Amino acid sequence: MPNHFNYLALALSAVLVIFPPPSTAQPPQNPEVEALLQWKQSLGNQTIVSSWIFNQTNGNSSASSPCNWRGISCNAAGNVTGLNLAYTGLQGTLDHLNFSYFPLLLRLDLKVNRLTGAIPTNIGLLSNLVYLDLSTNSFSGTIPLSLANLTKVVELDFGRNAITGQLDPRLFPNRRSSQAKIGLLSLQRLLFQKTLLSGPLPSEIGNLEDLTILALDGSRFSGSIPQSLGNLSKITYLDLSKNRFSGQIPKIFGTLTKLTDLSLFSNYLSGSVPEEIGNLSSLVRFHLLSNNLSGQLPQVCRGGKLANFSAGYNSFTGPIPVSLKNCTSLYRVRLEYNQLTGNLDQDFGVYPNLTYIDLSHNNIQGKISPKWGECSNLTLLNLGANSIEGEIPVEISQLNQLVELDLSSNKIYGEIPAQVGQLSKLSLLNLSDNNIFGQIPLEIGGLSNLASLDLSMNMLSGPIPYQIGDISRLIFLSLSTNHLNGSIPYQIDVLDPRLPAPNSQKLQDELDSILNLAVWCLRVEPHSRPTMYDASRVLEMNAGAGSESPELVKSVREGVDELPMLS
Repeated sequence: MPNHFNYLALALSAVLVIFPPPSTAQPPQNPEVEALLQWKQSLGNQTIVSSWIFNQTNGNSSASSPCNWRGISCNAAGNVTGLNLAYTGLQGTLDHLNFSYFPLLLRLDLKVNRLTGAIPTNIGLLSNLVYLDLSTNSFSGTIPLSLANLTKVVELDFGRNAITGQLDPRLFPNRRSSQAKIGLLSLQRLLFQKTLLSGPLPSEIGNLEDLTILALDGSRFSGSIPQSLGNLSKITYLDLSKNRFSGQIPKIFGTLTKLTDLSLFSNYLSGSVPEEIGNLSSLVRFHLLSNNLSGQLPQVCRGGKLANFSAGYNSFTGPIPVSLKNCTSLYRVRLEYNQLTGNLDQDFGVYPNLTYIDLSHNNIQGKISPKWGECSNLTLLNLGANSIEGEIPVEISQLNQLVELDLSSNKIYGEIPAQVGQLSKLSLLNLSDNNIFGQIPLEIGGLSNLASLDLSMNMLSGPIPYQIGDISRLIFLSLSTNHLNGSIPYQIDVLDPRLPAPNSQKLQDELDSILNLAVWCLRVEPHSRPTMYDASRVLEMNAGAGSESPELVKSVREGVDELPMLS
């Protein structure tokens, strides 16, 4: 009987040799491949990862390597060192991506996609990671504390996500602790822009000795600005704008001599700006707009590099900084809605690069110097609501790039120069509430791009030029409270006679606000136009309160959605 089984076994063996079983795909032996394929399966059918196919045949090891897959990079040994699927429209979560299989990963770049869900805790297993960018997605939840294990990360960007919670101090190194070698020790660039992160900023961020960029703008951080940020001796870019920070600006900021960009606008900061800030000779962009700051402005631009300076919507007093007069590098200046004093024709110089300057709603005196005509790149000049005297210089007509000119609510006298008609790009001209006399120049009718013309509350006389009716884009015209005579030219008579005149000051104010909103929408610079939220607030104010609030005035006049602070 045993011999019978032996012969049977030999026969079966021969059959298997002659007729081998059908070939089947071998399962991947590479754990990195297994992890990537498992993640791909969770993502569904997306063309972005269609090249991720395991196909090991005829012993061809290269066919099973992920190094040829889209978005995957490897080292010489074939280990995955980079995963870059940025800007691909990728959808899904990171829940099924097992980071433990990528011990040599150096770069993880998934920015500008449609990824959702939480940032997984096991991302902290990427102990060799150098670059981590998950920005501009829809990630939610909190930041995992396991990130503290990523001691080699140089750049960390979670900006433009819906992540919540507070920054745990343990994410950052604690030089006084026995665990000083734990935390994001190597960070050079930390970006948490436009998130839902809130609460105080941990002082431990000041222990990031190599940090050059700290961008936390557009989030919900609150409390005082940590003094420890003054320890960031290598920092060049610091943006804390559009948060809820309060208290004073730390004096120690004056020691950050490598700073080129300092943005603190749209917070609740108070007190005076430390004089030491004037020592920052490398500053190119400096923004204090929309806070509760007071006292005098610092002597900025000592290094001759300042291009973008905003301190509007505060309570600054005292003179215009002397250092601004010779700051020829200036590109954009906003000092509106303060209580600044000074002399317009003595405190300002010639700025060949200047495109935008708003000094409105201050206590500035003096005259409009002919030298303003040498600022050849100006697109906006707003000197409204000051105490400026004298005549409008003819040299203003040299500003052939000018889009908005507002000299309203001053003590300007004399006639309107006919040469104003040469400002072919002008969209807004407001000379209201002055002592201007004479006739309205016929040449104004040649301003084909004009959308808003306000000459009200002056001493203008003579007829209304019919040429104004040729301005096809004009949507706001106010000539009231003057000494004009004659009839209204039929070219201007475009109002529907069935519309009754406003029967109350409240209605008049509402119409004025709506017209101002319309003009705001027509601004040349897209970033200066209102958002839908801004417009809805204006309309809600009109429907409710019946009178302008300071916030409404600020919203309509400022006209800023995304300030061009980084340009």
